[in-house]
Amino acid sequence: MMIQDRGTFLKVNLDNILQNYNNIKNSLSNKEVMVVIKADAYGLGATSVGKYLYDNGVRHYGVATLEEALELRKFMNDGLILVLGVINPKNVDVAIANNISLCCPSVNWLKEVTNHITTQGELKIHVKFDSGMARIGLTNEEEVLEVKELISNNKNIELEGIFTHFANADSSDTNYDNFQKEKFTKLKAALDLEAKYIHQENTAATMRYVNEKTDLNLVRVGISLYGTYPSEAIKKVTNVRLENVSSLITEVVHVKKIAEHEKVGYGCTYESTEEEYIATLPIGYRDGILRKAQGWNVLVNGELCEIVGRVCMDQLMIRCSSNIKVGDKVLIYGQLGNDSLLVNDYANHLETIPYEVYCILGSRVPRRYYVNEKELENIF
Repeated sequence: MMIQDRGTFLKVNLDNILQNYNNIKNSLSNKEVMVVIKADAYGLGATSVGKYLYDNGVRHYGVATLEEALELRKFMNDGLILVLGVINPKNVDVAIANNISLCCPSVNWLKEVTNHITTQGELKIHVKFDSGMARIGLTNEEEVLEVKELISNNKNIELEGIFTHFANADSSDTNYDNFQKEKFTKLKAALDLEAKYIHQENTAATMRYVNEKTDLNLVRVGISLYGTYPSEAIKKVTNVRLENVSSLITEVVHVKKIAEHEKVGYGCTYESTEEEYIATLPIGYRDGILRKAQGWNVLVNGELCEIVGRVCMDQLMIRCSSNIKVGDKVLIYGQLGNDSLLVNDYANHLETIPYEVYCILGSRVPRRYYVNEKELENIF
């Protein structure tokens, strides 16, 4: 017997992801676009998102871990899959066998890797320069020259790429960007080796420096792929139009009328000031709705309804009118019919960023995939 779900799900518009990709790619000249689908495609589902993009011709992918790369390689027969984070050198043969490119973050990492290559074939690496993020990467010319010697003297190593990462490109102040560009250029000159890909620009930099003439030939696009600008500062300077991709939807499971001065929720943080209707939704902080969401207004049939009382682990309560009934659909953020709530506004309410809103969405929230507003039963 098939059980009915609790009416809570994330609606993911795959065609809008592809549209965002095309809008970004069409704004560029002579640059490939790497789609960053790390962290399970920012919580949207990497295998489904990746498969749809791959079937539509996308061939450059960025992930955070070797495990994420292997999941993609199951259905990607060709194309670049780059692990942007640091992998255990002992797993290098797995990367070679599956044609997965790795980030080279340090001299010691590369030395250890060369000691663990036992299989046939070449390891494709992208040498990472730390131009000002202070996360991973080579920081000075001495380290760069050591890496250059290791690459030049090892026939099992292929220098496929050179890259760095901006720390402040989503800001309105570009001074630190300029500092990082200069350092990247200096370290690249010290390496003095040919590479197929040279990449520096994340989503924000891709949009800000779209017309800048450089030798960069690849950009890495993450958050904008999923319909969100990196910041208001970037939204103001770009002509790229983004379509909404994800919508968090639930439904009313219970409605009651409470009297004046009744308490709602744990800690009694809300008290009614008059007779009110309270509706309960089957979604809570296990699903990624943080307790800070208290006070956020969701939409039910076009009606703004405030989350009152503390968000529970599995449920939350909203104050509503007598028009709201059990079974009514509720929009937390995104789009539902004519209703729309910006994820940026929701993130601001939570005092965080859209990246985190997407990534904290719980695993028990089903991801449903749509193309042309029709749900796909099985993307594979």
